[in-house]
Formats: sequence, C-alpha cells, structure tokens
Amino acid sequence: MARSVGIVECDCLADVVGAADRMVKAASVRLVRREYLGEGRVSLVVEGDTDEVERALQAAKTGAPEGLTTTLIPNVDNRVLGLFDLPGGRWWNP
Repeated sequence: MARSVGIVECDCLADVVGAADRMVKAASVRLVRREYLGEGRVSLVVEGDTDEVERALQAAKTGAPEGLTTTLIPNVDNRVLGLFDLPGGRWWNP
C-alpha cells in the first residue's frame, strides 16, 4: 500500500487534539508533527497507508467544527517528506 500524509488544520488547539484522538482510535496512523501556524491556527500531520490516512481524516471531521480542514496527500514522494523533515525523508533516522 502507498504511503500517504494527512494534514488537519483548525484555529483551536483543543479541536485539533480531539481530532487527533479520533484519528488514532479509528485508523492505524502515526502522528508525526504539530505546527503552530500563527493567529491561533494549528496544524497536525499524520502518516500511514493511504486507506488508513483516509479513514483517519474522515474520523477527524466527525463532530468537528466547520473550521477544521483536512488534506490528503496520497502516495507521497520521499523527496517531499525530506523537504518538510517528515518520517521517511532523507534527514529522518528511525
């Protein structure tokens, strides 16, 4: 199965934490990074097999506020992972 990255963004840390909880309970994904984007926006990055990331992102939206957005990047290339220093990229050592 292809490796994919999912991104959840919201303007409330509590909503992102709730989304993270729903994601890891619903799918086999790994939380890899949390970023503060400024002006209260928070981003969470998960990775895993494409179908698992899709399931996780769907769970993230369940009961979430309208302002929570999700993005799926399927079959992500290792060069992209390296650019953002994500697991699997060239700077990452497990």
